[in-house]
Amino acid sequence: MDDASLKFRTILLFGTVAFPLGMIGLPIAIYLAPLYSGQLEIGLGIIGAALIGTRLLDFVTDPLIGIVSDRWRPKMGRRRVWLIIGTLTLGAGIYMLFCPPEGINAVYFVLAVSLAYLGLTTLRLPYTAWAAELSSDYHARTKISSTTQFFAIAGLLASTIIPAILIARYDATSLEIMRAIGWTIIALLPITSAIVYFTVPEPDEPIGTTKFDFKKAAATVLTNGPFMRLTLASLVVTLGETFRQSTTVFFARDVVGVQNIGQVYLYYFIAALIFIPGWSMLARRIEKHRALILALLIVALTNGLMVFLGAGDNVHFYALFVLKGACYGGVVVLPYAMIADTVDVDTAESLDRQQGLFYSVEAMVQKLGSALGAGIPLILLAFVGYNAAGETGADPLFALSLIYSLVPSALVLIAAFMVVGYSLTASKQVELRSQITERKSQLSES
Repeated sequence: MDDASLKFRTILLFGTVAFPLGMIGLPIAIYLAPLYSGQLEIGLGIIGAALIGTRLLDFVTDPLIGIVSDRWRPKMGRRRVWLIIGTLTLGAGIYMLFCPPEGINAVYFVLAVSLAYLGLTTLRLPYTAWAAELSSDYHARTKISSTTQFFAIAGLLASTIIPAILIARYDATSLEIMRAIGWTIIALLPITSAIVYFTVPEPDEPIGTTKFDFKKAAATVLTNGPFMRLTLASLVVTLGETFRQSTTVFFARDVVGVQNIGQVYLYYFIAALIFIPGWSMLARRIEKHRALILALLIVALTNGLMVFLGAGDNVHFYALFVLKGACYGGVVVLPYAMIADTVDVDTAESLDRQQGLFYSVEAMVQKLGSALGAGIPLILLAFVGYNAAGETGADPLFALSLIYSLVPSALVLIAAFMVVGYSLTASKQVELRSQITERKSQLSES
C-alpha cells in the first residue's frame, strides 16, 4: 500500500477487529474455571490439563498458520481470506466455550477450548501480520499498533463492565456472564471483520517465492539481530509480568487487604487506554526502542516499590497499579510496531514479506513466557508453605511480597537493558525501505 494513501480513517476501521478479540482473554481467566468446575461439574484437573494442552498445541498451530498465511495467495487476498476463516472458526469456538448447554462432559470442554484457541490464532495471527503490512513508514506503524491496541483495551474494559452490570442488577451466575460476553463477541466478530474486509485495501502481493523452506526460514529468523533482541526481551518481560499477575490476587488480599481486585484492574485498563496516544507521540520524538525502555523502567520501578507495601496501604497500591497501567500501552504497543520494522531486514534481502512467520515466533515466545510465569511463582509459594485460601503468617507473606515485587522487577529491568542495544532506528529503517524500493525497480526493469 502507498503510505501516502493510508489515512487515519483506514487505520481506525482496521483496528475495530481488535475490540471483540480483546474481550476474550479476561472472562476465560476469571470465569471459565468457576463455570465449568462449579456449575457444570467438570474436574479442575481436567480443566487445567485442557488449558495447558491447548497452549502446547499453539506451538504447532501458530507457526503453521503464520507460514500458510504468508505463502497462500488466493485472489481475495492472502490476509483478507483469513478474516472469513478466522471469524467462522472463532465464532464457533466462542459459542461452544462461552455458551455451553447443560449436561456437558469433559470431552465437550476439551473440544470447545481447543476450537476457541484455534480460532483465535486463525484470526489474530494473519490480522497482526496484515497490520504490519499496512504501511512501510516507521512512525505510521506505531500509529497502527497504538490504534489496534486502543480497541483491544476497550474490549478488555467491555469484558469487565458487562459482568459488573449483570452482577449488580441480577446477581448473575458465571454461566450467565459468560453467555452475555460470548454473544456480544459472536455478534461483533462478523461486523468488524466485514468492515475491515470491505474497507481496508490489502498490499500488493510480495515478489518472494511461495515455496517454504524450513531451514531457510529458521536461518532468516535467527540471523535477524534486531528481531532476536526484541523477541528475547519480550520473553523476559512476559515472564516477569505473568509472574506478577499470577500472584496479584494473593498479594492484594493477604498483604495489602484489597478485596475488590476487579475495581483495581478497571482503573488499570482505563489508565492504559488514556495513555496509549502519549506513548505513540513519545516514540515519534525519541525513537520506539527508547520509549519502550522508559516504559519498562517505570514498570520495574512500580514492581519494586510494591515490596514496601503492607496492610492498609490501599491508596499506595492503587496508585502504583494505575501508574503501571499507564505504561501498558508502551509495553504492548511499541514491540508490535518494532517487529514490523525488523521484518524489513528480511524483505530487503529476499523481497518477501514474511510477517506471519515472524509474528508466529513472537507469539510462541510470549506463550512460553506466560506458561513459565504462571507456573513458577505458584510452585515457589507452595514451597514456602503459603496458604492460598488466606495467609497470615509473617514468613509466607514476606516470601509472597518478594515473589510479587522484586522478582518481576528484576526481570523487567533485565529486559530494559536488553533493548538498549536495539539498532533499527527510524533513519536505518528508511535506508532499508530505500533498498527494497531499489531492488524492486531493478527487477521490474530486467
